[in-house]
Parts: sequence; C-alpha cells; structure tokens
Amino acid sequence: MAQTKPASSTSPAPSAIVSTIQDITGKRFQPDTVFTALSEEDETLLEKEPIANWGLAQESGQNMTYYNLVIGTRSYQLLITKSPKAEFPTATLLRFITPKSKPEPIARGTLKPKEEKPK
Repeated sequence: MAQTKPASSTSPAPSAIVSTIQDITGKRFQPDTVFTALSEEDETLLEKEPIANWGLAQESGQNMTYYNLVIGTRSYQLLITKSPKAEFPTATLLRFITPKSKPEPIARGTLKPKEEKPK
C-alpha cells in the first residue's frame, strides 16, 4: 500500500507544481497533499516547459479529465476528477519516470475559480 503524508503548513507544494497546474487549468490550485518531493530535474522541467507542450484535455468518463506532458522518457499527467458531491474538482499531478513505470503521485489539491481582481 502507498504511504502518504498530508501536507502541513510547513511543507507546501513547490511553486513549480502550483503554477503549472494553475496555468494549465486556469483555476486556483490549493494543494492538500504532497506525496513526493520533486527532484531538481522535475522542477526544472516543469518550470521550463511551456504550457503549450502539454497535451489537450482528454476526457475519460463524465467526471475525469487529464492532460499529458512527455519529455524524453519521463512524463507527467495532470488528472482532474469531480465527485458529484464535491463543490470543486480535485487535481492530482502524477509522474512516470519511464514509459513502463507505475505512476507516482506528486501532489493533490482542490481547483477553485480564480478570484477576480478589482480594477
């Protein structure tokens, strides 16, 4: 079984994760769980890859959407699910080290509408 630790206020998700998820979805990402620390390579890849390199949204069933990013043999998947009882969708960022490796969850959190800034 996977062992996860809830994110505490002292260990927030790295800004590369938050900004990447917010840029892809256009929503505010509030992480609630950080599963795995990103390596320096992960952070560099996520920060440098333009959002345009992520695949278009793919729907899988009524309540799930995902986006893919492939860089060499490493890939990332942003999985967005919406429970019928939940007010906001949940986003989970997964990492695949090799094409045949099992997905490693990196972070999970809630997607909320971005707050409008008064002019």
